[in-house]
Amino acid sequence: MEEIEKTFSKEQAAIEAERCLYCYDAPCETACPAHVPIAEFIQSIRTDNLKGAREIIQEAHPFIETCGRICPEESFCQSVCTRIKMDTPIKIRELHRYITDNTDPSENLELVPATKGKIAIVGGGPAGLACVRELRRFGYKPVVFEKKQLGGVPANEISATRLPEEIEKKEARFLQHNFVSEIKDIAIKSLGELNEEYSAIFISTGLSGELNLDIPGNNLDGVYYSRELLKRAKSGFRLPHFKRIGVIGGGNVAVEVASVLKIEDPLRDVEVIYRRGTKELKAFKKEIEEAIDLGVTFQFLAIPKKIKGDKRVEGLVVTRAHLGEKDTSGRRYPVPIPNSDFIIPLDAVVIAIGQKADVYFPKVEKNAKGLVKVSDDLMTNVKGVFAGGDIVRGASTVVECVADGKKAAQNIAKYLEGGKNV
Repeated sequence: MEEIEKTFSKEQAAIEAERCLYCYDAPCETACPAHVPIAEFIQSIRTDNLKGAREIIQEAHPFIETCGRICPEESFCQSVCTRIKMDTPIKIRELHRYITDNTDPSENLELVPATKGKIAIVGGGPAGLACVRELRRFGYKPVVFEKKQLGGVPANEISATRLPEEIEKKEARFLQHNFVSEIKDIAIKSLGELNEEYSAIFISTGLSGELNLDIPGNNLDGVYYSRELLKRAKSGFRLPHFKRIGVIGGGNVAVEVASVLKIEDPLRDVEVIYRRGTKELKAFKKEIEEAIDLGVTFQFLAIPKKIKGDKRVEGLVVTRAHLGEKDTSGRRYPVPIPNSDFIIPLDAVVIAIGQKADVYFPKVEKNAKGLVKVSDDLMTNVKGVFAGGDIVRGASTVVECVADGKKAAQNIAKYLEGGKNV
């Protein structure tokens, strides 16, 4: 599949970089969870020093190839750009990508000798690998436990139209080659397997399960679950020739699935069915706009009631809703309108209503949603065991997971070195 967004040309990058006001105490850097020195790398673009610009970003952020393509800048750096007060914000992620597309990872990386203890990293996604990189730079030996391909959700689920396979593999190879001491193809489900051999443990397993939609008909042929579908699409699987597919949900995964299905067959009708309104959509604005450009349609204020069919999906019965008071999420809650049921004709339904954590690590304290509870330094209730990323936050962005991995590494080193800052 061809990548949707194109990289800046040299001329475009130069013009955009010239718009940067190079703010003192730049708000964009503060808003970036990984605290990338944005104004500094933009200044390097101005002087055509792209190698230097890459080194600036790379120092702060291990997943720079990936985030140059998929980071939701409208939610972080770009949302506070000072240019908003004058005209439009700087296209920071596009400038970031311009740098990574025109430079290679450092071949002259200098690391201190790995003379300190072994740290177990359970999970090889963005949080785990960010922690790995920092620990190795401090002189520790990070050992990664991962049954799947390194890289987590970006490597396994994000479509090639947004993150080409060669890009994410290049990044994972660089991190693995330079910072990982060892990879163990073992699924870790309890701490007892690691306690004796490792000085500390970082849990970054992410959310591997999917929430079920408990309505009649959810076992019919033609019902799919979003993340499994994205994984299969990433590996080359194509859905049968369904012509009318409904995607139930309003988050980034639902919109990602809808876009993938539309790109797969542009003549296919793909509709996102969401029980709240447009303002309550949790998906990022840019991804919604891209889906609309592809031809994806949206059915708002529609509560799924029953998947209709005998053996196969024939449609979805929904109840029309209006918005009531705000709930605990801060969004207005959908209230069913009596006697308003109607049928959306469909050949297939994709359920994309959220993810959940697997029930592992029984000694580690969790909250009501099954997410791991941590203190401010990301340590769990078990001494020497830290956690971060989606397994702590719930579904989050790559850059937020990176921030957790970096913070955890600093606190692991501090813990092992008797409170000394690193």
